[in-house]
Amino acid sequence: MSRQSLVHRIISAENITSTVTSVQSGAAPFGANVARVVSTAAVNIVINNNPTATTATGAAIRVTDEAWFVVSPSTTVGGTDGDKIASIGTATVNVTWLAG
Repeated sequence: MSRQSLVHRIISAENITSTVTSVQSGAAPFGANVARVVSTAAVNIVINNNPTATTATGAAIRVTDEAWFVVSPSTTVGGTDGDKIASIGTATVNVTWLAG
């Protein structure tokens, strides 16, 4: 079995200051179909066009995780209709929007 390398182009990145209430990222920019998520502490995330994260739902991201997700990008340059990532839990969550 061979190992495949995945190479992505960085579109943009942002930090979400996550708290005990759900906080959303900006929309996935035009051309970004992958999101890389890392966090300074454990959080739960939800991804869709208007997400709300709760501790009972969503994907758990641990401080040691580097998580990659397929997302729907905005349909136009500068658009705001792409997927967003909502996070809950006290942490700084870095979202890197990638084209892949």
